[in-house]
Amino acid sequence: MKAIDLPARGQRIRPTDNARNVADVPLISKSQRSIHRVLCLLLCSVIFEGVCRKLAPQFLRNLIFFSKDFLTVILLLLCLKSKLNPEASRLLGLMGRLFLLLAPCIVVTTIHDPVLAVFGIKQYALFPAVAVAMCAAYIPNNSRLLFSLLRWIAFSVILTTGFAVAQNRLPTENWLNLSVAGDDLSGFSRGGYMRVSSTFPFVGQYCYYLNALCYCLPAYFYFNHVFRARAAIIQIVILLGMLIIGTFITGSRGSVVGNAGILSAAGLLCVFFAGAKGLIKVIALAVLGIVLLAVIQSQSPDFFAAYQARVDETTESSHTIEMEKRIEQSLLGWINNTTLSFSGILGNGLGVMSNGSDKLSAYAAGWRRDGVWTETDQATTLFEGGLYLMLVWYGFRFWVIFHCLTMILKLRLLEFRLVACFAWGFIFIIGVTSTLAIQPPLAIWWWLAVGLLACLGPMEREQMAKRTHSLPY
Repeated sequence: MKAIDLPARGQRIRPTDNARNVADVPLISKSQRSIHRVLCLLLCSVIFEGVCRKLAPQFLRNLIFFSKDFLTVILLLLCLKSKLNPEASRLLGLMGRLFLLLAPCIVVTTIHDPVLAVFGIKQYALFPAVAVAMCAAYIPNNSRLLFSLLRWIAFSVILTTGFAVAQNRLPTENWLNLSVAGDDLSGFSRGGYMRVSSTFPFVGQYCYYLNALCYCLPAYFYFNHVFRARAAIIQIVILLGMLIIGTFITGSRGSVVGNAGILSAAGLLCVFFAGAKGLIKVIALAVLGIVLLAVIQSQSPDFFAAYQARVDETTESSHTIEMEKRIEQSLLGWINNTTLSFSGILGNGLGVMSNGSDKLSAYAAGWRRDGVWTETDQATTLFEGGLYLMLVWYGFRFWVIFHCLTMILKLRLLEFRLVACFAWGFIFIIGVTSTLAIQPPLAIWWWLAVGLLACLGPMEREQMAKRTHSLPY
């Protein structure tokens, strides 16, 4: 038997390199890997829904349309089956409390149509499961797998921008430029160029994705620990350039103004929470973006033609008036007489005004036939759930926004604070202004940001513990 050398009296036992390597290997459970895979499938279904529905036979198109809902239900079931960490448990409890608060509106909806009630619950209360799944999959000890998810989202911009450029160059009658139902969309073109939707069903969903990249790309950049290599710098230039092209090639103000608002909110937060070093990094990224914008616009002006044509359609004064009307309609449109007269205390049923509800519910289809339609988020909330839902739904959203802000205050490391600021910029702008209960893809991106921010605190503590463990004796 080989003799064992014991340490001398007073000598510290220093772990061997092999022991350190074993200690650093993350213990990733089977359930974490399963949730991660379903999360990847969910985002694939959101990103490629449009092109899949265009290629699929008619009888499969509705199944593809609802695939993101089925995958989110699977995520929830996997989370309930696994042993949840404290962060995931808190978010699951939040999801349960939202469901209980929605109970009066659910009862009213069930009276009108039980099928619509299930659809309405899905619209309002299902997608917080995405945030629960983020915490269940990536904490504890799974930051590398989270990085692989962020890398996939980041590099998807190359593919989506490639599709958008192809649509920009192809004639309007090409199958890529038709709607998912095969309709001609040339009426939406501006300046001789299509307002493209890339791999998504329509332009709005493409804009949601581009808005979400405002936090997904910085998260990928700052979590990439090999940034000092030349290849990493090239990645930043390419991915940021692709985001700029995609933002303007849509021809939509939703992508341009939305991205500007999200990045402005994130930048303002960085001033307070990221310190001088963080602010320098953010300014450097902004300068790089401005330079890339100038270069791309000078080399490929056709990418900006549709958006520029929309801007040129109005004078500066009329453009300002139009934007003021849009803001007023968005924030105050819910108080018009038509919406108030139909709403009451508990409204007319959850999900009535959402896309797809008329395919499942004769009751919802009846409202559409009568010509009733609420375009803005506030008007829809009031119509579907009345004054009660206005209080519950917006109170809940503002509480999530505030809670996410408090999570940033607990972070200490610069990289984590930067990622948190960009995620909160998206959470704030989308949570205040956008149609979260009408558009499931947007809700998925929103709750993904909430889940990412919730993961940062535990991951930071794990990283700081590893740094302490690796200090020399």
